[in-house]
Amino acid sequence: MPHFQTKKLPNIELPFTKDSYHFLYQTKEINSKSLLMVEYKDKKFFIEIVKREDNYLIRAEKLTRFSPLFIIQNALKIFSSYLDLTLTYSNLDSKKNNMHLLTESKYLKKIDYFVDEFKVPKNLALEIGFGSGRHLLHQAKNNPQNTYIGIEIHKPSIEQVIKQCKLQNIENILILDYDARIFLELLPSLSLSKIFVHFPVPWDKKPDRRVISPIFIDECNRTLKKDGRLELRTDSENYYNYSWSVINEYNQFDIAIKKNHQLEISSKYEDRWIKQEKNIYDFHMINSIPNMQNLAKFKIEFETDLYEYLSNFSLNFKKTLLRDKECFVNIESLYMIDDKNGILKISLGSYKKSQHKYIVFKDKIVQYFPNKLIPIKNSFDAHMLLINHIKEVGYVK
Repeated sequence: MPHFQTKKLPNIELPFTKDSYHFLYQTKEINSKSLLMVEYKDKKFFIEIVKREDNYLIRAEKLTRFSPLFIIQNALKIFSSYLDLTLTYSNLDSKKNNMHLLTESKYLKKIDYFVDEFKVPKNLALEIGFGSGRHLLHQAKNNPQNTYIGIEIHKPSIEQVIKQCKLQNIENILILDYDARIFLELLPSLSLSKIFVHFPVPWDKKPDRRVISPIFIDECNRTLKKDGRLELRTDSENYYNYSWSVINEYNQFDIAIKKNHQLEISSKYEDRWIKQEKNIYDFHMINSIPNMQNLAKFKIEFETDLYEYLSNFSLNFKKTLLRDKECFVNIESLYMIDDKNGILKISLGSYKKSQHKYIVFKDKIVQYFPNKLIPIKNSFDAHMLLINHIKEVGYVK
């Protein structure tokens, strides 16, 4: 993660602009942390400032960071230079080869694009956790009639695939940095021909974090076309056995299993495992009886008067966990910009698939940040749970 350390940090006069970066405002310190809002072209993100015992840590804030990371890295460099800071440590001078390729927005999409603009093409496939991208790139290059969505949360992997899309002139890939389990609920029924899950993290010690689960399989059954395939490939016998135990509860799928089957393309890690004579398991689930019922989409928005409630809510703020039968809201932190404006940090959604957000309330506008909530039932229910709580706490007679 881009960051640097400095012994002293002078007062920051905001706003200021340099090299197309707009440093807009800073929150007041809470628990030795504050947030600095930065805008660059169509992107906004936070820089986090952490006051420690003998120095300051200034870094890309985890929840709002995005690919390409060099944009945030440059913001940190500009911030350091503008304040003329003496750095005791920095990792901001990493290589930038072909960084201009990463600005190709036609490949990298925000979740808001899929909420507001995306039209499902005729032949659509999804790869979850594409890693080095060899398989995703191979599929797209050899099947130009198809559109592929690649989902990955590892930023260097995302940047590597964006570069390759540009260098190889591949036009039929869209890349998303998001939780695939939540994303699936956004897609219409019968919209996918294939879902690839190749070498997912086994999560043997935290099985609740696995991609494969009954809820995930339900969504595969709904989003895959008739005879569409979920293709799981793993080197973990534990994961294979676990997946079998989950899928075995369904009668909507025909199952095809292969062991040590060689694909046309493999990752460098798979090449290493094969050299080590490690077993590779393929588990294909063919959707013979698809669920054709579309999920209802919900309109999630903030009421116009909520800003006033939030301003009063901040006076009585305390960390709160709200629970309902199917959803929750965890109100984690409050950062105030001034007496009326501030930022809430929350997590919310279903118990199995939570979303982490900020709520920025400033200048009478309230919005989720850095992106919207997926407009599905659990999100809507959690959103309403939150609004009702804010109104109850922020009510003034």
